[in-house]
Amino acid sequence: MTQYLAMDFGGTFVKYALMKEDAVILYKDQVKAPLESTEAVVQTVGKIFARYRDSVAGVAISMPGVLDSDSGYAYSAGAYNGVLNKMNIFELLSPVIDKPMALENDAKAAVLAEAWKGALQGVNCGVAVILGSGVGGGIIMDGKLQKGGHFATGELSGLLMQAGGYDRHFMSGFTSSTSSLLRMVAEARGMRPAQFEISGFMTDEKPDPDLPIYTGVDVFRWIDEGQPETVAAYRQWLQNIVMVIHNLKMIIDPQKIVIGGGVSRNPRLLKDLQAEYDKAAAMVEPFGMPHAELALCHYTSDANLVGALYNWKLHYE
Repeated sequence: MTQYLAMDFGGTFVKYALMKEDAVILYKDQVKAPLESTEAVVQTVGKIFARYRDSVAGVAISMPGVLDSDSGYAYSAGAYNGVLNKMNIFELLSPVIDKPMALENDAKAAVLAEAWKGALQGVNCGVAVILGSGVGGGIIMDGKLQKGGHFATGELSGLLMQAGGYDRHFMSGFTSSTSSLLRMVAEARGMRPAQFEISGFMTDEKPDPDLPIYTGVDVFRWIDEGQPETVAAYRQWLQNIVMVIHNLKMIIDPQKIVIGGGVSRNPRLLKDLQAEYDKAAAMVEPFGMPHAELALCHYTSDANLVGALYNWKLHYE
């Protein structure tokens, strides 16, 4: 069976996987995100590809930003804006990759995965909201992935979350992402955000190597333990997410909204988010507004890898 190398550029790690053509993952791993320079990105990709060059038919890439998946041009690059902004990714990586490449926005890759083999199979109109370093989105309408006039459909990190809040602190990416949750908990507890595993654009500080780095696992443990400041920050974060998904529901009228990203693997997230979402739904359903099911992505943290592969197949097969 033909094999492929898929890579997903996140704000904290670059995940990569050796995959079969039916999306079965044979091996996967991750390396630290090379946010320091363009050269570091090329070196990181080159090292990963060199291990699998002789066994793969192509390379499927998922990354943040406004991307032209046909030409490979990145108009923006999310957490990688400082190193991959306004350049052709295919041309950049061609010196270290000599197999056919395909590129897609990470959230669009996630919704492709769900439409192909996941929670949006058979759904004519659906939305995926991906919680990670930012807030990504993907929209399926009439059974097709929507990209928009400038390839920017679903860039949910840029949604305004407060009237008159015209800077990044009031955008969805800064209030509703997984990195946001960790930053909000750090601030609520009087701790340094730099000591939490968040994307670099959330804080300009560097972590103290003599202090521990806290992760989402720690935060959800504190929530389960009932730590008051953490629970309050978590509740506000859930309300921020509901603002995003409720407004998407009202604009797009999807049959189903699915939530993805690594944080979606936590068993309490859907239950807690559903409780907040139901409050918003109860406000408009008496006026005849239809219900939209809320569910988890099937692939959770692997969605971007699976969708990147499907995007490769759409381009070359």
